[in-house]
Amino acid sequence: MIVGSSTGIGFGIHSGRGWNRGGGSFFGGLFAFGSGQGFGLLMIPFGTGVAFLLADVYRKLGWFLIWTSSAAIGAAVLQSLLFSFRPASLWSLIAMVFMIGGGAGLMLKSLRNYQDEERGRVDRNIDNSRQVIEEMREELERLKSKIDMDSKG
Repeated sequence: MIVGSSTGIGFGIHSGRGWNRGGGSFFGGLFAFGSGQGFGLLMIPFGTGVAFLLADVYRKLGWFLIWTSSAAIGAAVLQSLLFSFRPASLWSLIAMVFMIGGGAGLMLKSLRNYQDEERGRVDRNIDNSRQVIEEMREELERLKSKIDMDSKG
């Protein structure tokens, strides 16, 4: 059972235990394990990307900067998560793993059925489209023959 979790991320410049909690790197410990105070430098490309988008110049570069800096922030948050577990019996551990695995299996099963249903729907739409196209061709042939008769007569 999870007792507690924390990120160890401080958004201030000085959060009480020194500049780089846990001995990070020059960049604020973004990729130093256990620290994680490196969001300041990631806000520069993020802000630049937002400025490019709002100014309506270099839109592709703006989106690139926003997505890459967001991905780096997400990776930093995931990397700095700290979990602590309470001692559990083997029975509790088996039950937890069974529940997690069962939920994942049911979720994947539901996605598989949805894909099969979607394929069937696409096939039906294609068949309906072919039928409509064939009906339109027949109608055009009738109109063409009617026009040919009127022009001859």
